Amino acid sequence: MSLFFDSHFALSPGEEAITSAWSNNDFNMILAIATNKPRIIFVNEEGKMLPNFEIQRGKILPVCLKWHPVFQSLAIGWSDGCVTLWNEDQR
Repeated sequence: MSLFFDSHFALSPGEEAITSAWSNNDFNMILAIATNKPRIIFVNEEGKMLPNFEIQRGKILPVCLKWHPVFQSLAIGWSDGCVTLWNEDQR
């Protein structure tokens, strides 16, 4: 069964979402959202921002987000060509 709903959350003034990716975990789904601020924020399946979950890397824009197919690990591609890995447990 699929469930679709609208969920609105406030970004900073002038901040826009660039790309997003849902985690592949059935019991703790997380939406990662890369913005033009530049930062990556995390939102749960109810549309609430997760407190103390944010990734920034100076003024480099995140341009690609891909979750591991099994684990809560996120690969992040940055506009300078760098790729970083983020893990929910170790942040």
